[in-house]
Amino acid sequence: MRTSRRNARSFRLLAVGALVAGSALALSAAGSATAAGRTAVAHHADGKKIAAHGLPTPKEFRLHHGAGEPTLGITRNGYVVATISSGCVTSCAGSTEALQTVAPGGRAIFITKDKGKTWQNVSPGDPNTGASTHVISQDPYLYVDHAGDFDRIYNIDLNLGCNEISYSDNNGALWITNPIACGEPVNDHQTVFTGKPVTSTLTPLYSKVVYYCFNKLAYTDCTKSLDGGITWIPTVGADNPECSGLNGHGVTDSRGWIYIPYAGCSNRPTLAISKDEGASWTISHVSPDPVKGGDPSVAIDKQNNLYYLWNNSERKPMISISRNAGKSWSKPVNAAAPGVKATNLATLTVGAPGKIAIAYYGTTMTPGKGAFWNGYLASATGLLTSNPTFYTATINDPKHAYKVDDCGPGRCGRVLDFIDVEIAPDGAPWGAYVDACQADCEKTKVESIHDNEGVIGTLVGGPKLNR
Repeated sequence: MRTSRRNARSFRLLAVGALVAGSALALSAAGSATAAGRTAVAHHADGKKIAAHGLPTPKEFRLHHGAGEPTLGITRNGYVVATISSGCVTSCAGSTEALQTVAPGGRAIFITKDKGKTWQNVSPGDPNTGASTHVISQDPYLYVDHAGDFDRIYNIDLNLGCNEISYSDNNGALWITNPIACGEPVNDHQTVFTGKPVTSTLTPLYSKVVYYCFNKLAYTDCTKSLDGGITWIPTVGADNPECSGLNGHGVTDSRGWIYIPYAGCSNRPTLAISKDEGASWTISHVSPDPVKGGDPSVAIDKQNNLYYLWNNSERKPMISISRNAGKSWSKPVNAAAPGVKATNLATLTVGAPGKIAIAYYGTTMTPGKGAFWNGYLASATGLLTSNPTFYTATINDPKHAYKVDDCGPGRCGRVLDFIDVEIAPDGAPWGAYVDACQADCEKTKVESIHDNEGVIGTLVGGPKLNR
C-alpha cells in the first residue's frame, strides 16, 4: 500500500444559511401494480439458476419527471426519498425541466410515505415564490443520514461556480440551503456521506462528521463539516498518481474510517482508505481483473466487512469481500442473473452481515447498437459463505426496455453516470433508475431528453435483508 498526501488548505466557509420551505407539490399517484406473472429468478454465482420458494416480485413506480443519474435514501420510518433531476448542462441540453431555474420541479426531490402509492415533490424552494434555491444542476445527489433520534436529508446540486447543499430534518418540509464549494473549479461527480469522528471534536449541532468528496480530474478532493453541513474544512486529497479522480460513492465504517472506490487506478478495482478523516490515504487493490464500466461501489456491514462491486473486463458485476479493512480480498463472484450478457452502472448496499442488495442495467443481447437494456434489482444472501444466493428481477417489463443502443462501458446514454440502491427498514431493496426509452423512443429507437422518466423499483417478498 502507498500513503498519499497533499498539502492541506485551511479555510472555513460561512454558511449562507437561508431557511426555506420545501416547495411541496400535490401528491400524485405514481405507483404501479406489482408485476403480474413476473417473479425474480433465484440463482447462484455465474448465473446458475436454482429452484426456490417464495420468490420476490418486482414493483415499479413512475415519477412522471425527467431524470438523470438518480440517487435515493430511506428514513428510519421507511420513507423513500429520491432525487431524479434532469437538470444538467452538458448532457441534457434542451431539457425543459433543466431550464426551470425559477420554478419548483427543475431539481426534483420526491418522497413517498406509503411505500410508493403516492409521491410528493419536496424540492427546496422559496416559501413565498416557490422559486428553486438550487438554481441549476449539472449533477444531482441525495443522501439520507440517520443522526441521533432524527433523519437528515442532504441534497446537493453542482452548478458552474459553486455547489448548493440543502438539508432537511423534517422530510423535506423545511430546508436550510448553503453553497459549499465556491472556488473549486472542475468540481464533479460528488458523493456525500457521514461517519464517526476520529480526530475531530464535533460541535453540539450534529453527532457525525459530514464528508463531501468530488472529482478533481487527477485526484479526489474532500471537505468535511463538524456542524452538520453549515461550515466546511478541506481535507487532504486522495491523489495517488496511478488513480484518476473519478470516484464512486464513499462510506465509513463503525470506527469512522473512510472508504472511496475507484476504477481508474491502473485500470483495477481499487479502494482509497483514510483512518484519520481524510488527512492521509492508503490504496488497496481489490483484484487484478481489469475494470470495464462506470463507478465501482463499496458497502460496509456492522461487523466492518467490506463488500466491493465492479464491472469486470467481460462487463459482469463482480463482488469481492474483505474482512480486514482492505488488506486482503476474497475470490470475486459474478452476480449477474441467468442470461445477462453485459451489465453497467452496477451498485450495491448491505443490510445484515452477508445480505446485500444490487442494482444494475443489463442486457441479454450482445452489447452494442440495437441492444435493449433493462433495470435489474437483486436481493442476495450468504455473501460471507462460499455459495451466495441471488434473487434477481427486472423492474421494467422486458417488453419495454429502459435503454436502447449501448449502455456503457461507463456513461449509459441519457441515464448518465450512475444509479442507486438502498435497503428499507422492513428489509426490502429499493432501486432508482431512468427509463431513457419511452413511447417516442420505442417507435424511433432514438433516445431523447424529452422522452425519459425517473423510476423507483422494489422487490416485494423474498429474503429480509435487514436481519
